[in-house]
Amino acid sequence: MDENVEEMKMLKKAMEEIVLYCDNGLDTPISLSLYLQIFDITDPAVKDKLIKKSKELISTADDPQKLTVKDFQHEFHKIASQISLEPDETAPTVYIVNWIGMHAVPEVYPLGVRFKRELEALDM
Repeated sequence: MDENVEEMKMLKKAMEEIVLYCDNGLDTPISLSLYLQIFDITDPAVKDKLIKKSKELISTADDPQKLTVKDFQHEFHKIASQISLEPDETAPTVYIVNWIGMHAVPEVYPLGVRFKRELEALDM
């Protein structure tokens, strides 16, 4: 059994190295699963819930283009408390929205791009 644990650790480390090599970031979000593990979110259902919540936010909004990072941040925090509600800690939410827009719910992608630009403007 210890051998399996060590093997899994080694595979996880290899995945982290591949993601690092591929320049994982806001422009190119590669793995939501690995990203969630950074925050000690290991329940695989969380990823599906985040995707489902994103679809719901888009489909129920009067004007989806008026959704904000804070809207997603608030809803994501309900799913995983490790996702911060602090206004200066939006980067994880922006990463998640970008990944979902690129890989699961294309309707979310324009919001992810806008959120990324807004975050970059704050960093300047």
